Amino acid sequence: MISKQQSKSIASSLKRLRPYSLLIILPLLGACASKVTVEADIPRPLVEKVPLNIHMSYSEDFKNHVYTESEKRRVLSSMNLAEAQTTLFDTIFGALANLVGKDDPQTDLIIEPEVLDFQYTAPNETKLKQYEIWIKYRLKLMDSAQDDVADWTIKGYGKTPTAMLTSATKAFNSAANVALRDVGAQLATRFAGQKKIKAMIADKTPEISNETNTALAQQVVETPEETVSGEEEATNE
Repeated sequence: MISKQQSKSIASSLKRLRPYSLLIILPLLGACASKVTVEADIPRPLVEKVPLNIHMSYSEDFKNHVYTESEKRRVLSSMNLAEAQTTLFDTIFGALANLVGKDDPQTDLIIEPEVLDFQYTAPNETKLKQYEIWIKYRLKLMDSAQDDVADWTIKGYGKTPTAMLTSATKAFNSAANVALRDVGAQLATRFAGQKKIKAMIADKTPEISNETNTALAQQVVETPEETVSGEEEATNE
């Protein structure tokens, strides 16, 4: 039998250990994540489409991109971003413009993304209660003749507090999605305002205006004669 005094002593010892329990859990939590495949969660931005037809050109390396960690002591051994990042660019540019296939004769712009850098940290490395991810992309923009239009570099950052998740895999997945959304938000808000993109939109605008004017002219020509005669009768009265 445990005496009342011994019971109080045990309870007191457990209470003193509580502050250190997180220090024990965090390294274990970090050690659980070895191979992570990011599952994309990218909302479609509510933006006005520009009158451009865009083809997204993904290299085989980009479509199959997997970050591989070279240091064995670190938490991750690999992170598969392949499907998640193609989903990101398809979603964002699909909201910004009209996506078209390869060799489409109506193509105005070709965009070819490339991963320049990927970095991460885990709680057992920084002693902070969060997982962090940095992703850096290069976007090469070309016209339909594949002449250079622009060359952009864009960075995304994401973090996830450990208190929000139960596993390192979920934490890394969440942080990666936050970083991808950061990239998407920058593209959604800045794309149409870029100087060369504005010029391309301006070049397309007269075409749209001419098409609209032609459609209106056809509507006038096709207006039934009885409508006109009805107006004349009302005037004569």
